[in-house]
Amino acid sequence: MFGIRQQLVVQLRLHYDVLAATGLLCIIFIAILDYGHSWYGCDLICWREQLELVEDKPMVVMLFVVGFKLMLILILTLLSYLKVRPTVEPPISHVKRRFSRFIVMRLVAALDEFLLGKRDFHERHAALIEAIHLFRSDARKLCERIPTELGLPIQQMLSVEEQEEKKLLKRGYRCMPQLRETDIYRLVLALPLP
Repeated sequence: MFGIRQQLVVQLRLHYDVLAATGLLCIIFIAILDYGHSWYGCDLICWREQLELVEDKPMVVMLFVVGFKLMLILILTLLSYLKVRPTVEPPISHVKRRFSRFIVMRLVAALDEFLLGKRDFHERHAALIEAIHLFRSDARKLCERIPTELGLPIQQMLSVEEQEEKKLLKRGYRCMPQLRETDIYRLVLALPLP
């Protein structure tokens, strides 16, 4: 029972815009019926009787269908304007902080693998040296930009691999939130050359 309820909630969250449009159409239909009943005493049976008095029924039905379609198009258009939001790019400081956190987490994970790994020592050492080279090249991207990268947006130049970041966060590698670019640059200078 709980699984069905959970799936229903997930489906409602996925299709909330269709649900909202359907709800608005139902409210408009009920409002029209209520208005006709309260002011003129007309309910659905009265409207059916009025429709039977009309001689050109296909034309009236077609006018109702066209009117309903126009109303539906208008409502969906207005709802689509409400949904459109301009995409806001994250600030440069946020992108740099996230990238620096990612490269430090990756370096710490490589260091842990070197210290606690079960592979051969030479393989672990080679993997650590490769991780240090990768860290240095990525850390230089924070401070130095080569001429080919000058035209690129900062989000593309300092891109973080989403899957690897999630994997590192799941493994428990959290980095200091107050980590600055100068700290990263000091780490680049402090790491011994292989």
